[in-house]
Amino acid sequence: MKSRILIAVPGIAIAIGVVLLGGPVFAAAAALIAVVGLFELYNLTAALRPLRWAGYLGAILCVVFALVADRPEHALLLAIAVSVGLCAVAGLVVPNREDVTVRVSTTLLGALYLGLPMGILVLTRELPDGAAAVANVLVGTWVFDTASYVGGRTWGRRKIAPRTSPGKTWEGFATGVVVGTFAVWFAGLYMDWLSGWESLVIGVVICLSAFVGDLFESLLKRDAQAKDSGRLLLGHGGVLDRFDSTLFSVVAAYFTTVALVY
Repeated sequence: MKSRILIAVPGIAIAIGVVLLGGPVFAAAAALIAVVGLFELYNLTAALRPLRWAGYLGAILCVVFALVADRPEHALLLAIAVSVGLCAVAGLVVPNREDVTVRVSTTLLGALYLGLPMGILVLTRELPDGAAAVANVLVGTWVFDTASYVGGRTWGRRKIAPRTSPGKTWEGFATGVVVGTFAVWFAGLYMDWLSGWESLVIGVVICLSAFVGDLFESLLKRDAQAKDSGRLLLGHGGVLDRFDSTLFSVVAAYFTTVALVY
């Protein structure tokens, strides 16, 4: 707990500053998260020998294209297409073609798993009310994660996915959804561009998608027989452990917000 607090307090302060600054600073932070998270993922899947350079470049392009293009959604789609092409080229030029299909597939999974959400995070910040929209994602995701943990520890009895993530319970999940949705709704009281029901819808979407993201990373770690993706963030594990839920919630929140508001 002490190591978690030592990381969480300055981490939250840095996150607030980066979100407020926006622009290139925000994009640089998103790219850094993508690269470090991808490094951890490729370490987890090292036995499959991913073609790392193609994955790193593809993930970075997703963030850069989202920031600099006049039509960012189209540019992000282009970055995804380029990432596929880079992985194909990496597979074609590798000297040893053994298991090349698995190597290319693992590489592309990483590039899209980290690059696409971080690109969409930049798109979210570039919305007319982007700082607040990003705040919704972070508040909803982090409160959901914390409330799920507390609810599971306090009332948890029935396991959700015992083979994938034994610590997750239906009681913890329900606590997380209720408290996380309320947190987004409460934050929405200070946002004049969102109505109360819109905040509730966005909150529910964030919580549900955050849960899927958390469970998906647990599946990957279980397959790799690893407890954490890394140790960079001490008690929080690795960057991928800290942002696993956000990788899914930011995608769902962006499209939900655009559909409801813009």
